[in-house]
Amino acid sequence: MLARMCALVLVALLIAGCGAAPAAEPAAGATTELRPVTLAMSFIPNVQFAPYYVALAKGYYADAGLDLRFDYNFENDVVARAAGWPESAVEFATASGTSTLLARQQGIPAKTVMTLYQEFPLVFFAKSSTGLSSAEDLRNLSIGIPGNFGESLYALLALTYASGIDRAALNVQEIGFTQAQAVLEDKVDVAIGYAMNEPVALAAQGEAVDTLRVADIYNLAGNGIVVSEVLIEQEPELVRRFITASLRGLADTLADPDEAFELSLDFIPEAQLGDTELQKQVLLNSLPYWQNAVTEANGLGFTDIEVWRRSEQFMRDAQLLAGAVEVETAFTNDFLK
Repeated sequence: MLARMCALVLVALLIAGCGAAPAAEPAAGATTELRPVTLAMSFIPNVQFAPYYVALAKGYYADAGLDLRFDYNFENDVVARAAGWPESAVEFATASGTSTLLARQQGIPAKTVMTLYQEFPLVFFAKSSTGLSSAEDLRNLSIGIPGNFGESLYALLALTYASGIDRAALNVQEIGFTQAQAVLEDKVDVAIGYAMNEPVALAAQGEAVDTLRVADIYNLAGNGIVVSEVLIEQEPELVRRFITASLRGLADTLADPDEAFELSLDFIPEAQLGDTELQKQVLLNSLPYWQNAVTEANGLGFTDIEVWRRSEQFMRDAQLLAGAVEVETAFTNDFLK
């Protein structure tokens, strides 16, 4: 998400100097003795974490008796940190469903307890003049990918898996985290990025942009909240209170994105903001991925077992998983009630 390696060092230094994001003042009537809890993230402060920022700023975590701290460590394996509770001192982590499946296949006791991204947010994007409208168009176009890792790789593999296109027949080039600029400068015809990030940045530079959503081709289990099975067993009410507060923040963000954006700015270092109007567009383009027909029927945060079953099948067939994972035990919707 908005990965720009040149910004990471600067932001890391800022965070190191500032510590965790400031907690909001407890709401009136809130519990005075708050339980410290940590939410680990594998990315820098960003408006795409708005539901959690809103919940903290409006006192929802305090109402739930929690003193929430954000932990930005730039680590890829936040799932293992959450699964290592209590030794890790990390109760919660933001991570994709695919990461949870990988962890469980390796015997790591992690479980998803809330899904934020109902649809896999990766897209193939290009200038409109390129004529990108279907997976078949990619056969004759150069495709930029940050590298053969992470969600971008899953996006490429899911597209070839669902379309039947041989990956070896595609002109895929590793370009690092330069997707928008690479497309703008015609270094590649198409790039893979997050729907709310790189295509938005390209459009902000005056380019008409076409996107091919991976979720429309083969939806994969998206980002949400992951915890340890030990935490669920020993402190289920703690998990429930955290999820309830987070869902309040999510509902408020969807209901009033303008307010959510303004509240989120207090949690993002000024050096990382850049163009605030662009950042607002990032948030607005995130909203459709957090709700769909599934959440209309089952409520925000719901995890769809059919999406997870299809994700697990794809990951096995693509040899991303070394063996089968019991999908029914990899997540729970119990804490949404």
